[in-house]
Amino acid sequence: MKVNSLDNSNISFSGFYNSKALKKALEFAENNGALFMSATSLALSALVRPISILSAPKTDKENKKIACAKSITSTILDFAITFAISLPIVRGMGAISKNPQKYLKQETIRNLQGASGTLTDSKAYTFASQMFKLGAGLVIAAPKALLNLEILPFITNLFFPKNDSIVRNTSEDINFRGKDGHNMSKLMGKIIDKKGIQEFSKKKSDTNFPMHITALKDAITTGTFITGVSASKKIDGKRKGPLIYNSLISTILCIASGYGIDSVMKRPAEKFINKLTEANKQDPKLQQYINGFKIAKPIVIMGIAYYLLIPLFSTFVAERIDKKYPIK
Repeated sequence: MKVNSLDNSNISFSGFYNSKALKKALEFAENNGALFMSATSLALSALVRPISILSAPKTDKENKKIACAKSITSTILDFAITFAISLPIVRGMGAISKNPQKYLKQETIRNLQGASGTLTDSKAYTFASQMFKLGAGLVIAAPKALLNLEILPFITNLFFPKNDSIVRNTSEDINFRGKDGHNMSKLMGKIIDKKGIQEFSKKKSDTNFPMHITALKDAITTGTFITGVSASKKIDGKRKGPLIYNSLISTILCIASGYGIDSVMKRPAEKFINKLTEANKQDPKLQQYINGFKIAKPIVIMGIAYYLLIPLFSTFVAERIDKKYPIK
């Protein structure tokens, strides 16, 4: 009796690459990269990062508590604000993608589409749309950090009520409402119609744009936050140093390790895209899945580094540095 050999490479993950869960996640990342980034951060920070911080050996409990509170506050605010800001942008870009003739000049469509079959398949147009979608996270980075600082005392006392080092602070409810997607489409269409935007999109369409945006967003957020902590009168002086050093060390290590891991993952990422393409070659949304993977990859890499690998080290080291170089 002859038994045919099985090709494990063909059967092992075929169900994974065309699974509904994976395709929905990649489509979500492509449609709203900024919100995908915030949702990933929220999921990891809700459990993983606090456990990692609290596991830091030989570290003051109060410093652990305020580091946990900062992580929780930051991600909750990030998700809420990004959700409100990104929705009209996503709706606006969606309207342009569905009916580009209504919002873009014919010259713009021809210029961005190039040799691609459709405008949405064009790398230049994809880059231009992601400048808006991922750029939303970049725009809110500094305001979010300042709001985080204002609410930090309240969150610290909410989760760790016995902590006397943080003064209780009241905050007003924030109501987030999106704007009219039609008006947003007109505005973004006018921006994309500009020659400079088109040429920039064509020139940078093959660069690691999602990784650069993620890193820049983290740098702006941390820079704004530590500046605010230094000037804050609501945070006890002896807690400022560890909090500032923790944030600074975490961000530097996150960005450095993120680029390092991203470089190492280049070949595996190419293999993933090839298998994804093979499993979904008849799917009209294939290009969306590929674009979504390119956006999700750096977000997940930096998220795992920032929320799982680094907190244990940064919380421990921050306290040691503060003892040698205290911030007053």
